[in-house]
Amino acid sequence: MMRLDTQDIVNITRKQIAAIFKIEPVELRFVNDFQGEQYLLTNDKLHLSNQHYWAKVMDCVFDSHTRPVLMCEVLYFLRSEFLESDIKLRFSYDFAEGANGAATAWAEVSFNDSPELQPEEIAELIDFALSLQDKQWFEELTAKYKQLTV
Repeated sequence: MMRLDTQDIVNITRKQIAAIFKIEPVELRFVNDFQGEQYLLTNDKLHLSNQHYWAKVMDCVFDSHTRPVLMCEVLYFLRSEFLESDIKLRFSYDFAEGANGAATAWAEVSFNDSPELQPEEIAELIDFALSLQDKQWFEELTAKYKQLTV
């Protein structure tokens, strides 16, 4: 698992926006206009996660205009950067100091690096481990094969 912080997420978002829209953003800034999500406020803090798919989380400022950036877009940008991954994205806003709440973001990126193999595929890998004379890999594969065929 890999953890991304606020700056990592902003950098990836900026890179993906520039690639998709063929124009470099002047600025990405977090928004704090959550009128529709006031019910999410708890002790002057607001937390958004993957389930808040349509929440506006940033403004993307170009030379000629500004466009909103939604949570679903940030997820898309991260998934484009980290293919074949599961991503848990969080945005947190602290309004204890007033209306201009400090924003932080983080993401956990998990990769499925242990694919499910069928017994026939494992048997082929066992043969390959034997030809390489890799005893440790042979033993691991044999144990997995026995586990699947018992």
